[in-house]
Amino acid sequence: MAQARSLRIFCLSAALVGAAGGVEAASVTLAWNSNSDGNTAGYVLYWGNLPGVHPNSVDVGNQTIRTLSGLADGAAYYFVVRAYNVFGMLSGPSMEVSRRVGVAYSVASDFTGELRADLAVYRPSNGTWHVFNTTAGVPFSSAWGLSSDKPVPGDYDGDGRIDVAVYRPSSGHWFVKESRTNYATFRTYQWGTAGDIPVARDYDGDGLTDLAVYRPSNGTWYVLRSSTGFAGGAAYAWGVSGDVPVPGDFDGDGIADITVFRPSSSHWFIRKSTTGFASNTTYQWGTTGDVPVEADYDGDGKADLAVYRPSNGTWYFLRSGTAYTAGSAYAWGLSTDKPMPGDYDGDGRADLTVYRPSSGHWFVLRSNSNYTAWTTYQWGISGDVPILDGR
Repeated sequence: MAQARSLRIFCLSAALVGAAGGVEAASVTLAWNSNSDGNTAGYVLYWGNLPGVHPNSVDVGNQTIRTLSGLADGAAYYFVVRAYNVFGMLSGPSMEVSRRVGVAYSVASDFTGELRADLAVYRPSNGTWHVFNTTAGVPFSSAWGLSSDKPVPGDYDGDGRIDVAVYRPSSGHWFVKESRTNYATFRTYQWGTAGDIPVARDYDGDGLTDLAVYRPSNGTWYVLRSSTGFAGGAAYAWGVSGDVPVPGDFDGDGIADITVFRPSSSHWFIRKSTTGFASNTTYQWGTTGDVPVEADYDGDGKADLAVYRPSNGTWYFLRSGTAYTAGSAYAWGLSTDKPMPGDYDGDGRADLTVYRPSSGHWFVLRSNSNYTAWTTYQWGISGDVPILDGR
C-alpha cells in the first residue's frame, strides 16, 4: 500500500482548554494530503513526546485533518500518520512532524503576526528599521539603533510578533522595542562582552526569545533565559576558534540546539536540547567557502542542514525528514547575494531567498510551488543590512 503523505501542522491552538483537576491542556490541529492510489480506507494518527516514539494513536477514518485536544501544555509532541486499506493493512509512516504546544509561536521576521516572514532591512546610516508586509503591501519604519549596532530581532515579549531589537557590541547591551505595545515601550539588558556574537533564540521552550551570546575566544555559549525573568545565566562550552554559531531546532522539541558549523571541515556539531544539552550529534555537509543556512525546508518542525555556495549560487540541503540521509540542490542566487531563507509564503516551510545588496532586491523561490515559481521585491538601498533572525 502507498505510504501516507506529507503530514503537517495545519494550525496551532494558542488558547488553552480546561482539563481534569485544573491541569492546563492544549490542542493542535494536523492535516495531511490524501493518498491517490484508490485503495485508502482511512488513516491512523500517532503521537508521542520523543522523536521516533509514538505510543498514542487514534483512527481518524477517511479524513485528512484532525484536532488533538488534552495535550500537555508546554510539552513537545511528535506526530506521524499511516494510511490503511479495506483489509486493515497499514502503510509506512509519513514524515514525522513536531511542535511544542500551548506556547507562543512566532515566525522569523514576522513583525505583523501573520505567521509569514516580512521583508526587513536595518539602515546603519541612520539606525532605522524598514519593514514591508508583502501580504497587505504596507510598510513601516522604526528608528532604533546606532550605526555600529547589530540587529537581533526576536519575540522577546511572547506576543507572536517579532520585536525590533539591537545588540551593542561595545557594551554588550540589548535594546528591545516591544511589539506588544506597538513598539511604544522598550527594555534594556546587559549580557555579553566585547568580541561576543549574539545568538538570540528560544533555548528554554517557553516561546520567548532568550538573550544569548557565543564567545569565540573560549568557544562558550552564554544564555540568559526568559523563563527566569532574564535573571541568572547558564554557560555551555561548545565550539573552537573559527567555528560559526548556527543555533537551530534540529530535534524538533521547540528549543534551539547549541550548534556550530566548522568551515575548515564543513562539519556540523549539534548539542541537543532533548538531552538537556548533554549529548551531541555530528554531520558533515558542505565544503570550503559554503555559508550555513539552516532552516526548516520540509515543514516537519525540525531544522535541516543546508549551505549556500556563493561560488555557483547553489543551495544544498540535507533534510531532517529523511533523517539527514538524502540531499538535494537548487541553483538560486549570485556570488554577491546574501542568503535569507525564511517562510515568506506562509506554508510552514522556508523559501530559498537571496537579497541583492547592489539593488536592494529580494528574490524568493517559493516552497509552496515546490521551488518552481518565484517572486521579486525591491526593498532596501545600498548599505542596508537585510534582517531575518539575527544571522
